Amino acid sequence: MTTNHSFSEKVETFKDEVNRFQENTAQDIIEQTAIRLEGLNYAPPLIIPVPSFLRLTSKGLLKEIDKIVAMPDQEACALAPDDPQKCQDLRLQFISVLIYYYKQLILLRQGDPDSWDEVDEVYVHD
Repeated sequence: MTTNHSFSEKVETFKDEVNRFQENTAQDIIEQTAIRLEGLNYAPPLIIPVPSFLRLTSKGLLKEIDKIVAMPDQEACALAPDDPQKCQDLRLQFISVLIYYYKQLILLRQGDPDSWDEVDEVYVHD
């Protein structure tokens, strides 16, 4: 269970992590990568839908984190409607998953062969 104080600290830790991303990807590379992934019907299993995920920048990711934090309890806490502490834990989980797949997206944008092999294995060769 997460207290209000530690919840805020954890959110700030996530935001600090995003701010440390060394991402200087040109917009045309972001778009090319998004188009290629869309062609494969790439869909990372994000808990909260982010329609613009494939074109997201770290600045946009920070906005998505703020949306999750500000999300109404009934939406964020559907899995734990009677437990406010569990609700905060769920929000942290949503953020964690979003950041995890964003890191993978950064690698794809950089042309990382191992990351592309994983995508190809799941979306092309299956």
